[in-house]
Amino acid sequence: MAGEGQMLQAAREEKQWSYTYTEEITKIRIRYIKALEEEKYEILPGTTYVKGYLRTYAKQLGLNSDEIIALYNSSAMPDTIPVLESPNRLVKDRPLWIRPALIGGVAVLAIMLVIAISALSQSGKKQVASPYAPAALPTAPQAEKTTPAPTVPVVPNPADVPATTQDGLTVQLVFTQLCWIEVRVDGQPSWQAEFKAGTSKEVKGTDKIELVKVGNAGGLTGTLNGKTLPVLGKSGEVVNNVVLTKDYLNQL
Repeated sequence: MAGEGQMLQAAREEKQWSYTYTEEITKIRIRYIKALEEEKYEILPGTTYVKGYLRTYAKQLGLNSDEIIALYNSSAMPDTIPVLESPNRLVKDRPLWIRPALIGGVAVLAIMLVIAISALSQSGKKQVASPYAPAALPTAPQAEKTTPAPTVPVVPNPADVPATTQDGLTVQLVFTQLCWIEVRVDGQPSWQAEFKAGTSKEVKGTDKIELVKVGNAGGLTGTLNGKTLPVLGKSGEVVNNVVLTKDYLNQL
């Protein structure tokens, strides 16, 4: 293996991303993420998909995508073109007596063909030609290669992000700056992740949702069951133990 798979896996583990979270961020199926990290490219649909997924995965992890593609190209097996070999057998000459019989057969077939064409032309005169003529199919336009313009992340307003209606608690977290959080839902083991500016995350619970730790509290806004949460802190400030319950919801 060339090593691009180990680089992807090491970068993901360094960020402490689970496969489920990585699938959500990259929009690549977990089955294909594992195939990229293990360099089992035969699992993917084709070379085009492999390079596209490698480039997307590398960019999301903050790696040099050109370097990852170069490593893949160095290990990829070139497509082989099958070579057709001419047969070594010699074609034997047919006996001379076959040729007259063959010519006679061809002549009989030609006469029968003339008779058939004549009969069809006579019957065709009695039929009215259909005015319908199928339209020619348009040719597909050739795709032009264009360089996409750089995109600027759009920070959504927490009030504009819909929260799923359900029995329990639904927190819609909106990140206006790079932010790291640790979350625990209903006493279950906590999870942690880093979110970029312009992204959002929905968290659902039954009785309690805890923001165990919020790094850069000024870069996080959100709603609880559709109600806007108060500002948690200033930019760069670390906030601990923000507990969201139904009683807290009633106070909003």
